[in-house]
Amino acid sequence: MSAINKQHIATLKLAMEAELARLLNETKDEMNPTLRTSFADVSGEVTTHGDESIAESVVDLDNAMIGIHLQKVNDLYAALDRIQAGVYGICGDCGESVSVERLTAYPTAKRCINCQTLHEKKP
Repeated sequence: MSAINKQHIATLKLAMEAELARLLNETKDEMNPTLRTSFADVSGEVTTHGDESIAESVVDLDNAMIGIHLQKVNDLYAALDRIQAGVYGICGDCGESVSVERLTAYPTAKRCINCQTLHEKKP
């Protein structure tokens, strides 16, 4: 496992900023009332309970995607804040370095793989 250096951080920062801009634009469009799919748009003239169920599912899926995008936006802002604070690449639990391989695969990681594994096993 390699430790992260300034060049890696700069490269990851650019990628995160680009992803953040993309997500913000996409989420803005998804939340725009004039572009947003409403239940009425999807259901049209619902003829069966099955059609109504499908229309509800489409709207629910749109809402879920917005939630996922907003969580990713929050994670990106938090990672960029850690870069600004000079603590990016340091595990928030144990204080050890987060490997460059982990950060390359998951740039918003705030824990090393060992601490993340323990975190996921907690009830």
